[in-house]
Amino acid sequence: MTMTMTSESSSETSNIEKGAEDLSTQTTKAPDGGLHAWLVVLGGFLTYFATFGLLNSFGIFQLYYQENILRNTPASTISWIGSIQLFLLFIGGIVVGPIFDSYGSRSLLICGTLIYVLSVMFTSLSTELYQFILAQGFMFGIGATMLFYPTISAISHWFDQKRGLALGIVVASSSIGGICWPFMLERLFVQIGFAWTVRTAGFMCLALLAPSCLLIKPRLPPRKSADVKFGAIKDSFADTRYVLLTAAMFFIFWGMFIPFYYLPSYGLAHGMSLYMSNNLLATLNAGSFAGRIVSGILADKLGRFNVTFICALCAGIILMCLHAIHTATGIIVFSVLYGFFSGGLISLQSACVAQITPDINMIGVKIGLLMAICSFGVLTGNPIGGALISGASGHFGGFIDFSGIILLFGAVLVLIARMTMDRKLYTII
Repeated sequence: MTMTMTSESSSETSNIEKGAEDLSTQTTKAPDGGLHAWLVVLGGFLTYFATFGLLNSFGIFQLYYQENILRNTPASTISWIGSIQLFLLFIGGIVVGPIFDSYGSRSLLICGTLIYVLSVMFTSLSTELYQFILAQGFMFGIGATMLFYPTISAISHWFDQKRGLALGIVVASSSIGGICWPFMLERLFVQIGFAWTVRTAGFMCLALLAPSCLLIKPRLPPRKSADVKFGAIKDSFADTRYVLLTAAMFFIFWGMFIPFYYLPSYGLAHGMSLYMSNNLLATLNAGSFAGRIVSGILADKLGRFNVTFICALCAGIILMCLHAIHTATGIIVFSVLYGFFSGGLISLQSACVAQITPDINMIGVKIGLLMAICSFGVLTGNPIGGALISGASGHFGGFIDFSGIILLFGAVLVLIARMTMDRKLYTII
């Protein structure tokens, strides 16, 4: 009888362990679809349109400030406004990533929306450089950071095999925003003036971000703060793949964003009208929209590291070709092609991190660490580009060489990271 009871107890224990294992598998395995998953994608689409879309349009503000409000301020100094936006967006991940992993998304999204909308409204009241730096630089960057990381991390909870597509759709909305915002801003600056144009943008952002606070939510429960251990972060830098990917994205982002700031000035210097020069950003973002969707689809089929390398290589080569492009038609074609290949790099870096992260709960932390390191590149890249243009009396050769060379070096590092996983070039990685 004792043996029977022991056997029954052992069987019950086995069933409990099996049930716990099944539950764990169900919890950690991403559904790759379903209503809740695609609603998160929709919320991310609205968030990126409002935030990254407006950030991608800073070249419009750069040119407007140079010609109007801050006409006596050097272009390289004005570019610090946009560089601070990007710097805070990137480095903020080291704080916001662990907060997301420990507490979820709702509080971050609500606070981020309030700060972001207030930053746009305060920008409409600004007239001095320091005011623009505080409102459009620091406040904008902080608000965008609190919206960016919960969005991109939550999507990784819901998607695995289709992660590249999901992230591509969300990040593509920033390109759609980058098409729409320049057209709207360029026209409204003339019709209703700077202040009310920016306020109108602020109200639009509020309308887009409010529903996102409800739509975006993680699938997995928050982890306790103690669960995100320093040892796990230290182990990330013991992973050669992660270290190489981080170094690669540092150089890629260091050079990649510079044309987004100075392409309108390049067009204006080569005979294009102010209207056509401003619209170059819309053209660039149109190419970026297509690139982000196509790269996301190809990444799921051909490998995320493979497609990231191809995008970085082509973007660097096309940027170096700008030396020989001086006509309006050529500059427009450049903006489309550069936008196409650079577009995929923004979405695919997160997909690459997720691919080499076995513990899905560490995705937010690892993306945050990568972007924090990259932040120092985006902070200095645009002022360096502006200084190279000013130092060459308005010639763009130095700016093109600097951006193109470091972008190509980043592509080489992506290839090395990919080769550490499999030396066969035809393998899907």
